[in-house]
Amino acid sequence: MLMDKFKKDIEMSGLKTYTRLHYISEVSAFLKYVDKSEDEITLQDVQDFLHYLRYEKKLAIGTVNNYRAGIKFLFEVTLDKGWNDRKIPRIRGYKPLPSVLDKTEVISLIDHVPDIMYKAILNTVYSSGMRVGEVVSLKVKDIDSKRMQIYISAAKNGNARYTILSEKNLMLLRNYIREYRAKTGYPFTPEDYLFPSPRTKNSQKHITSRCIEYAIQDAAIKAGITKKVTVHTLRHSFATHLLEAGQNIFYIKQLLGHSSISSTCIYLHLMDISQMGIKSPLDMEV
Repeated sequence: MLMDKFKKDIEMSGLKTYTRLHYISEVSAFLKYVDKSEDEITLQDVQDFLHYLRYEKKLAIGTVNNYRAGIKFLFEVTLDKGWNDRKIPRIRGYKPLPSVLDKTEVISLIDHVPDIMYKAILNTVYSSGMRVGEVVSLKVKDIDSKRMQIYISAAKNGNARYTILSEKNLMLLRNYIREYRAKTGYPFTPEDYLFPSPRTKNSQKHITSRCIEYAIQDAAIKAGITKKVTVHTLRHSFATHLLEAGQNIFYIKQLLGHSSISSTCIYLHLMDISQMGIKSPLDMEV
């Protein structure tokens, strides 16, 4: 069966777990749509499917491009068929700037999270700039309180890195561990997940990213924040606030784990213009 072959190929790909899961879901939807044998599937089928997603289902450009990436893997690896980027290009279009919270909004947001585990997670994201998938995968041993840094082994691009450990966040993490251990009896050995699954209370499973997204959206409503807020918003806020404080953009790139400085440069567009000390030419003396 084609889907079984694809799953074997994706398991050997070296891609991150969440990428593999997305590819499996997207390719499954494509195969269901075309309903053909593997010998009959063509690039025209791909083109028709992506057109359907974008213009009939009205999916966002980024979402359609994600489907394209999974189907491209199917064609090139599993089907071993030719792929033509000119015939099936990535869709380009308007890309709005991400939402950023100011420091007061960040504090209010975290204050409105009632559970100490979720509070510790969001605090860790904002204070270190980590992605939500990286935070939920942390183990106790990854918190280095001697060197005040956090080791990230489950990075998006597959490259491990370190980021900063905030003193205030370290205090919160210690309080969280103490309270959670007293409440549940969870061991918190070096090899245990720092943020275990609340449902299973199993050291072999960590909390899911989706649980965190639900928690932050609920907190944003309670805090009266009208901006679009996701966990990634805290990562954007971390980078923007460091830039506004005058930190070197190359250091920020390193902390965020960006492979290219161009990805980090987007935060230059998010800085508070009033803090740049730049005068409009209209206000300059002749």
